[in-house]
Amino acid sequence: MRSLASGKPVLLLLALCATTAAAAGMSYPCYEAASAPVMDGVVAGDPAWQQIPAVTGFSKLGNGYTDAKQTWVQACWDDQAFYIGVTCEEPDVGRLQLQVRDGGPTWSDDGVEVFLEPGAGAQVRQFVVTAGGARGGFEGAPDFRRYQAAAHAEAATYSLEIRIPFELLGATPGLGGWWRGNFCRNIFTTTSGGDKFTCWAPLQTRFLEPEHFATIEFLGPAPDPARVSVIAERLNRPYRDDLLRRLQAAAAGSLEYVPALTEASQDPRFHPQARGLLRRWRQLERALRQGDRTPLAQLRPIQKGAEVLTQESYELKYTYLIATVLGD
Repeated sequence: MRSLASGKPVLLLLALCATTAAAAGMSYPCYEAASAPVMDGVVAGDPAWQQIPAVTGFSKLGNGYTDAKQTWVQACWDDQAFYIGVTCEEPDVGRLQLQVRDGGPTWSDDGVEVFLEPGAGAQVRQFVVTAGGARGGFEGAPDFRRYQAAAHAEAATYSLEIRIPFELLGATPGLGGWWRGNFCRNIFTTTSGGDKFTCWAPLQTRFLEPEHFATIEFLGPAPDPARVSVIAERLNRPYRDDLLRRLQAAAAGSLEYVPALTEASQDPRFHPQARGLLRRWRQLERALRQGDRTPLAQLRPIQKGAEVLTQESYELKYTYLIATVLGD
C-alpha cells in the first residue's frame, strides 16, 4: 500500500506481473535417481548428484536476482523418498553463528527452506534445515525426526542434503506426475553482503506463497552427464541472459574509461594500476565474447567483478585527470 501512495502504482503492477509470469512458467524436471545420494552433506563429487540438473538464479523477495550470494539446488526421487541437494555460496562461512538445534526455530538461522505441495490442493509442507544441519519445519507440521538432513562446510560455501520420505508427506508421486514447490534460503550473516531472503521461484513478500510455487515434474531415470548439462543450461538460461545483459552494460563503460587509462598507463605515477585495469577490461571483453561457453559458476564472478572494475576505473581516471590539470 505504501508503494501505491508514493505515486508508483504502475511500477508495482509491472513487478507483480513479472514475478507471477516468471513463477507460472518455472518447472523443475525431477529425475529418478540411479542410486540414492549419500546423506553426508557433501553434494560435490557424489555420483548420484552428477546425473541431476542444478538450478540457480535465486531471486530476492519482490523480484530481481540476488547478487551477493547465489544458491544451487538439485532434486531427485526414488520409490521411497524425495531428495534435495543444495550448494550455498557463503564467503562468510567462518562467521556463521548457528545456535538452533533440531526442532527449534530453524528459520532464524542461516539455512534453507523447502516447500512442497504434494498434489493439487494438498497441504503445503515446510522443511527447514540450517547451515549446521539442524532440522525443523512449521507449515504442515512435519515431524523433523522422520526426515534426514546433513550439512558440510567448505572455505566459501556450505552444502546440505535432505531426504524426505514420501510417507511423511502422505503422498507418493507417480511417473509423469507433478507437485508444486519451491526452494528458499535464509541469510542472516551478511558481513560481505547478501539479501536475507531468497528463493528459486520468485515470490513477493514471504516464502509461503503457493500460488507462485514452481512445478516439480517427476520423470524417469536420470540422463547421462552430457544430457544433464544441456538440461541445466536450458533451466538456467534466463539467469545467464540476465548476467550477460549486465556484463554487456558494464563492457560499454570501456568507451568511457579505456582511453584515459591508456594515457595514464604512460605516466610513471599511474602505470602499474592503469595497466592492471586495462588488462581486466580486456578479460571482460573476452568473457563477453565467450558468454554462452563460459560455465555459469564462472560467469557470475566475472559479472560481479565488472562492477568493481567500473568503480576502480572511474576513480583512477579522475585522479589522473586532476593530477594532470594541477601538474601534481
